[in-house]
Amino acid sequence: MRRVHERPQAEDEGGPRPAPKQEVIDAWFDTILAGEADEPHPVYGDRLKVKFTDGLMTVSGELQTERDRDELVRQARARIGSGLREIDASNLRVAEHHEDHGVLDQILIAAFEEPDVADLVRNFIAQRSRHAPKLQEVVKADEIDKIKELLPDDFVRDVVKALDNGNKALLILQVDETDAFDVRRLLEEDTRSTWTLALPPEVAA
Repeated sequence: MRRVHERPQAEDEGGPRPAPKQEVIDAWFDTILAGEADEPHPVYGDRLKVKFTDGLMTVSGELQTERDRDELVRQARARIGSGLREIDASNLRVAEHHEDHGVLDQILIAAFEEPDVADLVRNFIAQRSRHAPKLQEVVKADEIDKIKELLPDDFVRDVVKALDNGNKALLILQVDETDAFDVRRLLEEDTRSTWTLALPPEVAA
């Protein structure tokens, strides 16, 4: 079934925001070290639980990938000193994925107001995916022939309509179906995509 998500831009949303900037993550660590442990992480939100007592930062919860866990622990350990003496990440787990990888592929499409934003998001998604997307194409609004080459005919009209509504670029991703939910969530929640479309899964080539 075709699923379309439309999300209007807030009036104060100005420049590209493909992911929380490092200074936002740094500020989050500062609040934790200041004793405000209830502040959610800007990327992982409530999936991450943190407690800071007597110089010990205890991190627990469940992240999607080993890369996420390693990066979080690295960032925490970089702050050892000046009140932080130890990190306990023994209860920080990586989610178990029981789906069969490599069976189905899914195409996800996101529209952006500017091509450079779409390009930033492409790099962001490549870094955050458990498996590298099989297709990562930024297509500009005037490249209609390219859109027709990449997408099934049934969906071209919807995509062109999204471009007619003021968007100047599309990001077309082909990902393993086991990654599709998380990638689409990133597109809808952590980037400036104005419109997304998920095509039905197909048997992987």
